[in-house]
Amino acid sequence: MACQFAITSFAQSRDGDDDYASLSPDQASKALADFRDSRLNGDLCLRIEITHKPRKGDSSPVVRGVIWAAFTEQGQQMRGEIYDANGRAALAFTSTKGAATHAVWISYLGQVATLSQSSGWQPLADGLLLSAFDLHLPFTHWRDTRYVNTAKSRGRPVHFFDAINDTKDAPAKVNFALDRTYGALVKAVCFNAQGQATRTLQVDEFSKVAEQWILGGCSVLDETTRDTDVLRVTEAAVGLKLDPSLFRPETLSKPATPPSTLKKL
Repeated sequence: MACQFAITSFAQSRDGDDDYASLSPDQASKALADFRDSRLNGDLCLRIEITHKPRKGDSSPVVRGVIWAAFTEQGQQMRGEIYDANGRAALAFTSTKGAATHAVWISYLGQVATLSQSSGWQPLADGLLLSAFDLHLPFTHWRDTRYVNTAKSRGRPVHFFDAINDTKDAPAKVNFALDRTYGALVKAVCFNAQGQATRTLQVDEFSKVAEQWILGGCSVLDETTRDTDVLRVTEAAVGLKLDPSLFRPETLSKPATPPSTLKKL
């Protein structure tokens, strides 16, 4: 969540009927376009904590990191850094996503590489499920995206869309849900080519910071093992003006400095 966490799961309240009526083709196209174009007033930075919770056994130690996000003419941009147990940046990535293109670059042990869609699902740290693509959410801008229906999810009306992968990489399809009132991503389920659910992203909460709603927490579930990663936002700063160079792949080898305006949630 954002998990976009891109994290495009930022909630901005919209006016509209809070019911379960199906959308017309024009209404569905507008709901999707509004979601893709949604943005905060300014850029933001989030401190996060990720905990792996296996179906059986004890939870893993918390993995900490920082996410920066900006909204530019090129699209949504994000930078993430994951820290080791000593607080040093062990992994960094940056991504861009827009109507024309999307890409993810990752730096590990000082080596920067472009991630393919298949390699982008590699965990951000040993023992985790959460990947760079769970935060980047490329499927929200896939060309072949179709409205399915409007139904109840966790007691709220949401619009469901199927995003079809036009490459041979996994997942073959992602079914994602947008809250009807807020236009925010609240759930996404990945399916393989056989139609089996493989991975579920669930937005668990939003938080209000400086009169703006942002992602507060989300989880990623492996549908085979039933293991889960839980991501929680612990601090946030909004209304920022981030330096565009922060999102350039060549800067990933040097850790970025979070803003001093971060506030605990």
